[in-house]
Amino acid sequence: MLDRLAGLETEYAIRFAEADCRTGESRFGLYQRLTERLRQVIPLARAYHFKDGWFLANGGAVWFEADRPAGGAGLVEVSTPECRGPEKLLCYQRALDVLVSRAASSSEGAGPFWLVKNDRDGADHVYGAQENYEVPIADGAALWLWRIGLVLLLPLVVVSWLGFYLLVGLLLVYLAVAGLLFLCVHRWVPDRRWFAALLFGRDLAEGRDSGSPTPPWMEWLVLNATRVLSLPLALALWGLCSCVAFRRARRVLTPFLMSRFLLAGAGYVRRDGRFALADKAEAFNCVVGFGGYCSDRPIYTMGHFFKALCAETLFGIRHYWGLFAPRQRLQIALGDSNMCEYAEYLKVGTTLLVLDAWEAGYLKSVPSLVAPLKVLRSWVADPTLSSRARTRDGQTVTALDVQWHYFEACRKYVAANVDASAEAQRLLDRWHEVLRMLADYQRRASRGEKLAQAVRPLMGVLDWPTKLYLLDQLGPTASWLEKKKIDIRYHELSDEGYYRRLEACGLVRRLVSDEELDRAMRVPPPDSPATRRGHLIREFSEGDEPLRVHWRCVILGTGRRRRVIPLASQSRRGRMVAQAERPTGRPFELFPGSDDAAG
Repeated sequence: MLDRLAGLETEYAIRFAEADCRTGESRFGLYQRLTERLRQVIPLARAYHFKDGWFLANGGAVWFEADRPAGGAGLVEVSTPECRGPEKLLCYQRALDVLVSRAASSSEGAGPFWLVKNDRDGADHVYGAQENYEVPIADGAALWLWRIGLVLLLPLVVVSWLGFYLLVGLLLVYLAVAGLLFLCVHRWVPDRRWFAALLFGRDLAEGRDSGSPTPPWMEWLVLNATRVLSLPLALALWGLCSCVAFRRARRVLTPFLMSRFLLAGAGYVRRDGRFALADKAEAFNCVVGFGGYCSDRPIYTMGHFFKALCAETLFGIRHYWGLFAPRQRLQIALGDSNMCEYAEYLKVGTTLLVLDAWEAGYLKSVPSLVAPLKVLRSWVADPTLSSRARTRDGQTVTALDVQWHYFEACRKYVAANVDASAEAQRLLDRWHEVLRMLADYQRRASRGEKLAQAVRPLMGVLDWPTKLYLLDQLGPTASWLEKKKIDIRYHELSDEGYYRRLEACGLVRRLVSDEELDRAMRVPPPDSPATRRGHLIREFSEGDEPLRVHWRCVILGTGRRRRVIPLASQSRRGRMVAQAERPTGRPFELFPGSDDAAG
């Protein structure tokens, strides 16, 4: 119970200081400042990946996330280590929040910058959080259909690779021709640096890692050419995933996820000034997809399977064989970034418990919704929680009704297990407490009571009630810009962030102690692939041999001295018991000498 591997991926927007605006420092440059500051306080190792990233000694990772870096866009993405249980996962998410926010604000450069843990900026660009859970991808005949499908996809994988190699060859030919052109005409070009950047990109023109390896026009061309070359593989894999991957789990989870915004919605000020209960919910346009391949924004993201076939398999065949395992990573994109600890805890904890109850056979019937995405938009647009939706058996339910249904199934599951963990019982008690508070709010709102007054008992417990209460303090004449300022700065990870100010005043409910945070910033979680990863990073990150780290393995050295150290896949069935190793390597102090040093 609550024993499957789980992890969170969180994207942070970057708020610039005035000095950075004046110097024109890019977001990639700020990310480099952040990782350099992290390196001073915790051992890091370069990620063995197709995007820029670093793994930390506590098992987590920091990435630069940008679809088109040449245009100057980009976010800081943080991945937690793989954890077991919601309490441990919450602790590591909060520890990474603290690590990266302190590194950003104390980094050396033109000026400080701050991270914003939200899902939408003022221009309605959507980003944010994703969740990962270890789940059976299929069973019985469906599992064999999945495996056969993977084999049948191999010719399309090979065709895609050949197309990619051809594209690389064409790029090399272009660089050679562009180099000759530059040598011939650069004397007559007034701005040689601009001309070099136009032909080759900032990296080659400036002789440094600027985050823009190609000029913007080439980036656009390569990105779209890559999509065209991989389109047959993408369509075939999407069909296989839609028909087979996690199909039973998706049937059970979808109604629950449609209503989970009650617990984990972050709240959102819409363009028309109205308040929605969830930040990202209105942006989703499909149930299954790759997440951005063709402007798709799915609830269940299968992009990691596509990346494994197209890119990671080039690193080693083990990545392809890993897709044949009966338990895989289910990635859920429907979920907001949370500031309230209770909200983030309930988001992952209730999902873990629902998955456990389903695997144990306690969720054979669920309230299947008609047009779930349409229902989601209707529910999140109603702050009174009174909006009703039709199920396939002809009933009408509210989001709160659906949550009660799943709660009762999980309660029976926990009660039927005499060896149920204390953590599972604590989770059930907290879930029940919040549902009762939401039911009381729903009754008061339906009687016409002012929403900000009715929601006050939930302030500091869940995010959308806290934000709704703060917005009410502006009064009825507040402009959209004033409301949006609260909406965004509520999520700012600094002393001036509105949630942090509420926390400093003791107005939010905490679940993670300072001692737990301090430990999670230093050492990896137990009984997880992250355990060995973190220890290897601490042991070898400053050694003579180069160290590169992947989620599944650690690579030490190069050439004949190269060693690939697999990280044990510790699934619930037959997993290895992680050895309790004492951390070695150099000791470190978190942000020594800074005012916000931990411990």
